[in-house]
Amino acid sequence: MHRSFLAAAALVAIGTAHAQTRTYVTFAGKNDVLPKLGLPGITVEVFGPRVEDSAAVLGEIARELATTVHTRPLAKGEAGDYALAVTLQAPVSGVASGTVPFEAVLRSTEGKTIWRVDGRTEIEKAGVEVEALTSIGRNVVSALIHDGWLAPRYDPEDPPPAPPTIRRVGSGAD
Repeated sequence: MHRSFLAAAALVAIGTAHAQTRTYVTFAGKNDVLPKLGLPGITVEVFGPRVEDSAAVLGEIARELATTVHTRPLAKGEAGDYALAVTLQAPVSGVASGTVPFEAVLRSTEGKTIWRVDGRTEIEKAGVEVEALTSIGRNVVSALIHDGWLAPRYDPEDPPPAPPTIRRVGSGAD
């Protein structure tokens, strides 16, 4: 594993108001050696066991990229500055809950992996699968912001929610 990915690894947990889903993402960490664009065009692909699941995550990422961060729209057929690929694993079912593991990879125009995170969404209640999938999309974009690949927009009429609780791996503190 590339040493920059080992730097500053952390877990973030974002829950819903009713604690029906929780999404955890392992941050890759900031890498100031790699150049980052201020207004990138990003192509997005989502792969998963079901087309409906992939479409839900893709839709949420597209919405987040268009409204919450500084990106530029791509012309039809344009390759973009970065390519983001999210892979959803088959859900792992428990007695009364389930887990959806996922991985997100950002590649340069040359196809080189420049950023990678993994995570999981835990579903505690049936019927909230769409909410869990959109949570994956939101958290992938949040991890890109956290690690410095995207800059958030600020709308004074619609300020962002409070930051999530961050638990640093190995510190045992919140």
